[in-house]
Amino acid sequence: MRITNKTLSDNFLADMQRNLENLSKIQQQVSSTKNFSKPSDDPINVERAMQLQSSVDYTTQYGSNIKTANTWMQTTDTTLGQIGTVLSNIRNNLEQAGGVYTQDEKDKINDAVSQEVQQLATLLNTNFQGEYIFGGTTGLSKPITTTTDANGIVTLEYADKDGNAVSNLPSVVSSGFHVSNWAGKSITFSDGTNTLTVNPSGSSIDEVIKNLNSGIQGDPNFKDKINVVKTNDGNVKFISVNSNDNIKITASDISDLSSAVGKQFSNMTMENIGADKNIEISQGVVLSYNATASDIMQYGSNYNTTSGDSINALMNRIQHHLAGQVLTDAVASDPGAINIPDSNGAAHYYVWKKDEDAAKKELMGQDLTDIDAASKKVLQVRSKIGAKEKRMSDLSTQNEASITDLKEVLSKTEDIDITEKTIEYYTSITVYQACLQTGGKVIQPTLLDYIR
Repeated sequence: MRITNKTLSDNFLADMQRNLENLSKIQQQVSSTKNFSKPSDDPINVERAMQLQSSVDYTTQYGSNIKTANTWMQTTDTTLGQIGTVLSNIRNNLEQAGGVYTQDEKDKINDAVSQEVQQLATLLNTNFQGEYIFGGTTGLSKPITTTTDANGIVTLEYADKDGNAVSNLPSVVSSGFHVSNWAGKSITFSDGTNTLTVNPSGSSIDEVIKNLNSGIQGDPNFKDKINVVKTNDGNVKFISVNSNDNIKITASDISDLSSAVGKQFSNMTMENIGADKNIEISQGVVLSYNATASDIMQYGSNYNTTSGDSINALMNRIQHHLAGQVLTDAVASDPGAINIPDSNGAAHYYVWKKDEDAAKKELMGQDLTDIDAASKKVLQVRSKIGAKEKRMSDLSTQNEASITDLKEVLSKTEDIDITEKTIEYYTSITVYQACLQTGGKVIQPTLLDYIR
């Protein structure tokens, strides 16, 4: 085969272009410290690097979530400790009032207790990064407000977004839901004026709830007043949307609702105040990290706002007892009569009446027992937060280790070996220069070359 000058020239130019491309690629790798700059450079490793980078991003976000939740819980832990201190101060005041004190002296102690109650409200309304830590999912509005009557009695109240007082009521929930028990049965709701009967048959709990909400929304008197939801344990819960609506199930032939008939629905505001705040700490793992005002306030099963097992009811009783007053039987027409239903739900009215000896007995008896129970509940909530805080600290360490491991694998995939690439770079320069020198000596076309 005849080798012409053109063949030599073409081969030389092709080889020189290839050497230039190699040199350019190595220069780019060295300057960027990456093995590739576009998918076509190394499709398999590019895809792997993208997946690893996504994993790093996700894990970094989980780490941020963990730190946020941990800081939130540290603030909660500190505040719960302060609440415990306030309850301890109130207990000391009760013990002091149990001594040989005149009513005037007890009134001064009562003034101190009133200030402690105000401090409880302040602590329960602790704000962290723009949210109230005990406000549940209504974190942008204060969960607690206070009212003061003509006698200076300070009362803690749960509050809606407008600051209006709302009542904490036990949840109205079906018991051991079985879909077969709801087939062909009915539920009658009443708001004291209007009634609504719904037939909530369905093949599953989700369908039953859908039919209930559909029937409620179809009645103008109950539309947007009742919300029916599924609980975490697979039961049906009834919630009153407006806190001032007194809605009940007045009749039902469904056995699952036998314990719910006649009970006023809890309201949406309290459901939100008592709701958990959840955060994702790793893929598919969600953890609640808050304590709620209702968790802290309610230390027993009696929800009555005067005689119940809650801090707000207890503080109210303590201040009345320090003022020398006790609850005595009354009738509905008596001024200041308070309805405290009997165990069977029947109305029973009481009034606060002056009786210093009986009040002192209450202070040194039931009130001390109740404040110990309230303090114990605060300690229980604080213990749970502390356990979660410890878990978050461990998760934070684990998360940081995961990020380090992922970045190391990512670096091995996409980063160059700087020593190796430096040697390759100088080798490529040498090859390129040799190519130029060889071409310059082999291809030296002149006019005389063509004449020959």
